[in-house]
Amino acid sequence: MATSGVPIQPKDSRGYFMLPQAPEDAGYYVYGNVGNVPNTGHLAQYAHPDLLSVIFYIEREWQAICDRKFGIGNISIDGGIPYDGHNTHLRGIEVDCRPVRKDKLTGPDARVSYFDAVYDRGATIKLLRLFAQHPEVKTIYFNDAEVQKAIGRVTSCAGHNDHFHVELWRRK
Repeated sequence: MATSGVPIQPKDSRGYFMLPQAPEDAGYYVYGNVGNVPNTGHLAQYAHPDLLSVIFYIEREWQAICDRKFGIGNISIDGGIPYDGHNTHLRGIEVDCRPVRKDKLTGPDARVSYFDAVYDRGATIKLLRLFAQHPEVKTIYFNDAEVQKAIGRVTSCAGHNDHFHVELWRRK
């Protein structure tokens, strides 16, 4: 018997759910790909339930202070196996997000580095403060030294000029 209504959210072999890809009126958009194959970013967006809770909390708080969406990229692929050279993003408790842009561009073409004129440092600081203040957040990497000065919990890590990396405390 066929069912109608909302499809079941995809779940991986660990029981982790895929981040909802295009929820109506969400404060985030998704981006990315796996193995440089277009339109495969969703395959790397399986999250531990605690990370989903943090993302949904941040998204709600972000919508209360800004009408722009923030971009969510890599989390983890099904089963948490390594991919695309990542030594991280295996446990479903790490997420990459794009810095905030001055315009409202979203999607694959919305990539922005902290060196770009369209980068909005003030808004990125506000977004990162939401993450930094959350008790589940352990680590934040982003290479903008001004952001690091504004938020002491943000540190540098190679390759983090065009996205920031958030990790939760380790889960069993």
